[in-house]
Amino acid sequence: MAQDYAKRFYNSVQWKRARELYIKSQHYICEDCGGIACVVHHIITITPANINDPEITLGASNLKAVCKDCHADAHAGRTKLSGISFDENGNVIKQANVYLVCGSPASGKSTYVAANKTNNDLIVDLDYICAALMGEPDNMYLDNEPILSVALEVRTLLYNIIKARRGKWRKAFVITSIANVTEQKVIANELNAEIILIDTPLEECLKRLRNDQRRVKRVGLFEGLIHKWHREYTV
Repeated sequence: MAQDYAKRFYNSVQWKRARELYIKSQHYICEDCGGIACVVHHIITITPANINDPEITLGASNLKAVCKDCHADAHAGRTKLSGISFDENGNVIKQANVYLVCGSPASGKSTYVAANKTNNDLIVDLDYICAALMGEPDNMYLDNEPILSVALEVRTLLYNIIKARRGKWRKAFVITSIANVTEQKVIANELNAEIILIDTPLEECLKRLRNDQRRVKRVGLFEGLIHKWHREYTV
């Protein structure tokens, strides 16, 4: 039942419209159990302090389509929703289950993720996304320029899902070759992620590149990217 301070909001045209649009966008499927969704839940609970913040009350990143049982569980604090649990007041408690894996090309980022992931984890890698969009899931290093802009939009959508902790995944690994430490921290803060640095020496990265048959047709490009990363990365 809505608190007195929130009744006006829940009766508003803006909320009813936002609720209907959101639950339709999820095809009336519960984002936690896969059942029939009939409730739009606020991940960060509405309080007197944030009720006038439209990002909290109406923003899609703070909404989740759920069934009645999952909604009751969330408010009772009986479950963890993909890295989110609730205290006795219904406030969200985020856990450090997202990792921003940073490093030079050929540093071993994908190898690190493969060694630490489980079957229920989410992996976000622009190379993987491009390969999937081109129908070449086993060839990550084709020329992706024609579909790069689309791949970046897909990655942004995945970032938004991770920020909201939507879905039933347990951990998320976000792989990036961004060398700028400030930019790394900005992304980590947005995703509430822990930074994992794969600090492989320059010569080792170049050696791995030359032995990687998947990149043989674009070895010149990747050599440049490796040198650029090691030139720009500063602690």
